[in-house]
Amino acid sequence: MKPCSNEVELAGFHEADLIRYDIDDRLTLAGQPQPEHWAALAAEGFAVVINMRSDPERATIQQRNAESAGLRYVHLPLPVYELEPEHLEQYHQTLTAEQGRVFLHCRSATRVALMWLLDRIVYDGWTREQAEDALRAAGYDDDAMETFAFCADDYFERAAAASRR
Repeated sequence: MKPCSNEVELAGFHEADLIRYDIDDRLTLAGQPQPEHWAALAAEGFAVVINMRSDPERATIQQRNAESAGLRYVHLPLPVYELEPEHLEQYHQTLTAEQGRVFLHCRSATRVALMWLLDRIVYDGWTREQAEDALRAAGYDDDAMETFAFCADDYFERAAAASRR
């Protein structure tokens, strides 16, 4: 999967290792930021960082770094695999509650994109094609789209099975 560019310019700071996909003026989906990114993200106008990784030790360090840069920090540890409807509901509630510009990240910008795609379909009534087109427009490539298709199919199978119980 390739990011929208291999190099990112953040508030006059050149960094080549931050994977990010700008979905719109409010939301950026991204890979793992490094300590040097926090101040640059705040300077770029982000209000909140939402971390979807599950590592609580890393989250504690990230929270300290983000807050010291003036960013609000939310830890939303959601699984990579075997997503259930309650995970999507938790994601939806968290994103809906946020005001301002959101920097949503996981390790590689894959889980955040999958959750965004599922949220558009389930809560916003988008077709799968509309959501996929938006992710492509942000820079996600065909390999990423294949991963999202597989994981979305798995999610919808789980959701259907859960509703039959």
